[in-house]
Amino acid sequence: MSGRGVSTGHVLPANPTYIDFPISDGDVDQWPTNTTRIVDSEGHVNYMRPVPLDESLCIKWRCEVGASLAVRLNKPVGPTYVLRGWPENYQMFDHNKGPAGGPRHDAYLMGSRYAKRFRSVPEFIPHALWLLTDPTLNRANCACKYCNRKPQREITLSMGLLPGRSTPLTGAHAARSQRVISASTSASASARQMRDRGKPYAAIRRAPRPVKRTTGPKYNMSRERNADLRTAYAEGIELRRWFRDGELLWCALNPPIPGLTGDKEAITFWPGLVEEAKIKSEAVATPKSSDDLAERNAEADVDMTDATQPDDGFKEAPAAESSNSSSNSTDNDEGKQVPWTVVQTLWYKIKLLGIPYTYNIRADQVLPYQAHAPSDELIQAIHRVPLEQMNTNTDSFKPSDTTQFAEAAAPFALAVQIAANLAGYWTPTDDWEYKFSIPPSPNVATPPIPTYKNDSTSLHAVMNASMAYNASLSESISAAGPSSGSTYTPPTLAHNQTVTQIRYQGLWWGAERIWTDELLRLKLSRGQVAPQGAENILPPAGPSPTAIEYARTLDDSSADCEDIMGAAGRGLFMLLEGLYVVDVPKVNGSTGKECRATGMLYELVDEDWEKDEGEGPGNGKGKGKATEHSSGAETPPNLANGVTAGSISIEAPTGSQLANPNPAVPVERTTSDVVSHTDSMTVSGQTKTPSPNELLSRPVLSSPFPLPPPPEGFKFRPILTPGYEAVISLNLIAGRYYPRLLQHPLLHACVEKALDVESGGLVEASQLWALEGLTPGFNNTMDPVRWRPTRVGMVREADKEARQGLEEHWRARAREKEEREAMEASYLPLQQLPDGVPVIEVLETNVSSMEVDSQGTRGD
Repeated sequence: MSGRGVSTGHVLPANPTYIDFPISDGDVDQWPTNTTRIVDSEGHVNYMRPVPLDESLCIKWRCEVGASLAVRLNKPVGPTYVLRGWPENYQMFDHNKGPAGGPRHDAYLMGSRYAKRFRSVPEFIPHALWLLTDPTLNRANCACKYCNRKPQREITLSMGLLPGRSTPLTGAHAARSQRVISASTSASASARQMRDRGKPYAAIRRAPRPVKRTTGPKYNMSRERNADLRTAYAEGIELRRWFRDGELLWCALNPPIPGLTGDKEAITFWPGLVEEAKIKSEAVATPKSSDDLAERNAEADVDMTDATQPDDGFKEAPAAESSNSSSNSTDNDEGKQVPWTVVQTLWYKIKLLGIPYTYNIRADQVLPYQAHAPSDELIQAIHRVPLEQMNTNTDSFKPSDTTQFAEAAAPFALAVQIAANLAGYWTPTDDWEYKFSIPPSPNVATPPIPTYKNDSTSLHAVMNASMAYNASLSESISAAGPSSGSTYTPPTLAHNQTVTQIRYQGLWWGAERIWTDELLRLKLSRGQVAPQGAENILPPAGPSPTAIEYARTLDDSSADCEDIMGAAGRGLFMLLEGLYVVDVPKVNGSTGKECRATGMLYELVDEDWEKDEGEGPGNGKGKGKATEHSSGAETPPNLANGVTAGSISIEAPTGSQLANPNPAVPVERTTSDVVSHTDSMTVSGQTKTPSPNELLSRPVLSSPFPLPPPPEGFKFRPILTPGYEAVISLNLIAGRYYPRLLQHPLLHACVEKALDVESGGLVEASQLWALEGLTPGFNNTMDPVRWRPTRVGMVREADKEARQGLEEHWRARAREKEEREAMEASYLPLQQLPDGVPVIEVLETNVSSMEVDSQGTRGD
């Protein structure tokens, strides 16, 4: 944990519980010798200062190491554990190096015979654990980087000391991020956070223009982001990897765990986290008949993107061809054909939740978390399992072919609860600095500018005056002598403001890993956003001719087409281009932080839909602002990183009017008319505005990621004016878009059932259609509300809360059973009557079958 400053402000907690080292591998000969402060001829120092045990730096290390060791030693929860001191012959040193007035400070714990120095708390924790647990001091049992020669990152990941996948925030960025987002530490805090949140923010603004760089990009594109996007969206990819490391998925169990009474109660899927994706290659015999080919198709891997393309059932590795390959058609060459081919399939390594078991599974046997949910029959069956038959020791459970429902009920319930908890967390990741320019506000006061008479002002005088004005912007320029004629006013000189904004490359959003430059589903339906069109927003597209003809074949009353929704009834998409944080007011009057997303909006139109003549942004009947169209409560602008949190508007310049080129336009409207025509011509003829993310350094020869394929029979259509972007709150994001997911083999039965119109399945399966945007995103959405800085922290807390909740539930069931048994035991047992006591027999009669007359007497 090398740093440039000394840790200060750390004190021992009240009533600590100390941890002592019984043995040590320390040796004072390992201590440095340059412990005297000497200033050289250049005014620099370079020495190791021994740090006392009660100084802030040592206290910080003692507290952090003690807390970590207590967890790994299974110490009782409650006390605060602190190291009483260092292992024998260990010493903390503060390395002072640099100018004598302000040297750099690096903390080192030294003294071990096997490690020259420990530079950070995570480096020392595994070595300290070894000293406490191995009395033989066998180095083979030590997990530190110096004893087992492993990279420190691998060690910290295995011990859970640091986040695994996200890029850690360092320096000023870390401090800023800690201020930007505050974590809620309990369910009550999450509820309070929900109450404090106002209405979601949504607006349309002109996209800020990035500052032109004179040098290359300063920040690198995340390697993880590049790999995830390229394997999913890049052109020419045969096996597309849709799921990312750390994402929550459903894994198909083969065979499923049978239910208590039927298939509806069977456990067919188990939730798990992706640990790794890999491609397996296998040599298989070339199919000789159509039956062999059909069997091969059934066993082949699934590529959701290319599901509409003809598939021969397997993917062959490209074979090397010689220059005389054209002669392969001869009879001699036909006999030399290789009787096998190479098949490649994509596999995932999944860590199943709730149990210590890792599952290697083929890509066509997993589903996104939002694509499946346990049935009500399965949940009720778990509640019916007696507590004494449940295997509450989930660490010993492993699914197999002989697993019974009763022994799997408790581990499965725990796994489902962990998954539900994990879906409630979120955090942005991989921060970087984005610099862009903002034009000056037209309302800002400018220095007074003198006027000149055209016929008496020389060119030399005008140039001198202009240079003087540019230099001062506050001093008046003397004018020439008076003369008759029109006056000339120099144009207002305005300078763009350069703003630096902290943006993020990615986002953990519940169960999903989201990156910028990919398409997302929004909760809104297309009809909720400018249903009649607005400024810079197109109206929703209507039905295509094919859809109209199909509707007429179903119902002759649909000839007017008014009941055919078109794109308005489908989902809304955003191509995510930016993630940043702004200040927003809360309902209680305080100010908080909110993360927002920016990007182009898309709707889903029929494949043969064609644009109407003269259609353009703002041609609809709806009303909107000039550069911003907000939904919900209007949010006043707030500053975040020096940028206004509203729309960045670019308006017509003020000042004297330009020459009137169009006599039909009034003189007072000439300026705005010319500017609007110029802007419209520029927008219509310009190329696609580059994404801010393209300012990041990318791999050599890389290309932008194209849009994913739309659902079959549809196409994506941008609905905003080029050069404009939407700004929304993150809680309007429904989740990732999965191309052609409805053609997944594991969903075939669900889709077939949902297509049964007579049973009403078409409407009941709206959550299924929402995954491809065929219905609005609010039918199937991710709603995380709790922030945690790392994915590892999310998983740990979700696991801890789920275990505590289920253990309390099981204890409550045990108490209910004991109370029920005690109540049954409190009743007096039946006793035999003494001899001679007659027994009265009660005959059962069916009173309802007896006739009763109007006087209340029974009839014979």
